[in-house]
Amino acid sequence: MSGCRSFRGGNAFGSKVWHYLLALAASLAAATSYAAEPLTYYGFDGKNCSPEAAAGLEEIFAGHLFNYGVPAAAAKFLMSSQSGYAKKLGWEPGSQEALFYAFGKFHSPEDRQHGDDPTFGLGESVYDRDGTAMVTFNCFSCHAGVVNGQVVAGLGNNHINQSDRNRVRTRGDNFGPYSVWRMGARMADPEKKGMEPAAEPTELLKLLDSLELPPVDPMPWWTMKYKRWNYWYSDGGSHNAANFSVNFTIPSADVNERRAEHVATVAKALAFARETQSPLYPGSLDADLVKKGADLFHGRTKPAAEGFRACTSCHGKYTKKADSDYSQPGSWTVAYRFSDTLRNVGTDAAYSETLRQLGPIAEHINKLKVYFTEQGMPELTPSARVPDRPGYVAPPLVGVWASAPYFHNGSVPTVEAVLNSKLRPEIWARDNRDPCAYDLEKVGMQYRPVTREEFDTSATATAGKPYLSPEVIDHGTLYDTREFGHGNGGHPFGDKLTADERAAIIEFLKSLSGPDMPPAEEGQVAGQAGG
Repeated sequence: MSGCRSFRGGNAFGSKVWHYLLALAASLAAATSYAAEPLTYYGFDGKNCSPEAAAGLEEIFAGHLFNYGVPAAAAKFLMSSQSGYAKKLGWEPGSQEALFYAFGKFHSPEDRQHGDDPTFGLGESVYDRDGTAMVTFNCFSCHAGVVNGQVVAGLGNNHINQSDRNRVRTRGDNFGPYSVWRMGARMADPEKKGMEPAAEPTELLKLLDSLELPPVDPMPWWTMKYKRWNYWYSDGGSHNAANFSVNFTIPSADVNERRAEHVATVAKALAFARETQSPLYPGSLDADLVKKGADLFHGRTKPAAEGFRACTSCHGKYTKKADSDYSQPGSWTVAYRFSDTLRNVGTDAAYSETLRQLGPIAEHINKLKVYFTEQGMPELTPSARVPDRPGYVAPPLVGVWASAPYFHNGSVPTVEAVLNSKLRPEIWARDNRDPCAYDLEKVGMQYRPVTREEFDTSATATAGKPYLSPEVIDHGTLYDTREFGHGNGGHPFGDKLTADERAAIIEFLKSLSGPDMPPAEEGQVAGQAGG
């Protein structure tokens, strides 16, 4: 089997629901045993949310965002029949270890209130359809990640396995944004028929399927409160409900009739997403080092070497609240105004260049304005735009300690390596056995450098092996930066720093975490809740 894991064509969701459940069956059964050291959960109880956000959490857990599913009884039968296969692979069926090892997924928190069934996990929801229990995905399949043993609501899942029986993909690779383009490409006549799909493959769909699609990591949900645009780094879209709902829209004959209800449901979920908070950095902080790092970050102190570009010019300004303790994380106000500023700092250009090829699909999607305006519902109109030049939007850095791996494609495992390009491994392996594995000093994923020979041997070993064999699963943990869209170059600014200066900035970045990280101005979030 080739080592290439980039994605061509179809959406990882939707058309592969049955495939997903068949695969899930190999690692799950009705048993509900947990890992020896149970995971903790952050942000899933809704206790510190507004009523609107709590209602959004309920919508997510209830499975209302995805308008498809399969009978839960059939899924359970498959899981039961496949439990013997799991044991042959050395897994305890139903255990958290098996679920994390095979798929990078998690059990639900014990206090989950809606859409729960102990057979399924955090990222699945059971709901009733005309008296039949159905199971579907929910947002937490991809937007609940683990850091240092804590599963965090809104954190991108950097261990998710989106491989299938025909191709092994890197764990953590995400193809979520492409569902929007696929939905748009399938529309028959948006001006006259709205979002109704064509009966046959369209020319725009053929365009999309002709492209090799690079992965892109989702930003943590909590960054939405500081931004207006570009949730996916350079997609150009406003993250309102009319736009976001397209991610979860399945083409069907009644898609237009369901549109208003679906957008309203997504609006509730977004209310929760915007109120998610980064987890606190769990280690101790050196107050003096945090202050030194803050001064370097904001350009108030010049590094010893010339040519360093102050981080604040791209990532925002952070002001410690009066009388706050610098040895404790949080208590920073965040002034970030770069959500529509594309910058080219030399990072892998594949995602940006791919988006620029999707201009014809964006134009097709934007024709929906005619249809929904004529229907008297212009607020249901999604919009699309592509970048007019290469580059990406540099994100705010709230909770950056928890959001490894770094860059838009997840190519750099630690903050230390972001700030020192010489430390970036060409090939590296993440730990898919221990959800508590995290490096709090280098700030990022615990990883193992891998040689080219070892990578090639691993790729060869997958040939003819079952989809969920240890050989195939373990090969998916390898990240090869020479693959399409996986490059780790660019952003060389930290190379100008001394080791002590890097350590100070890293200490400062650790402190940008926790619930007390408000936007400096209400205007930063104005206009985001539309739809």
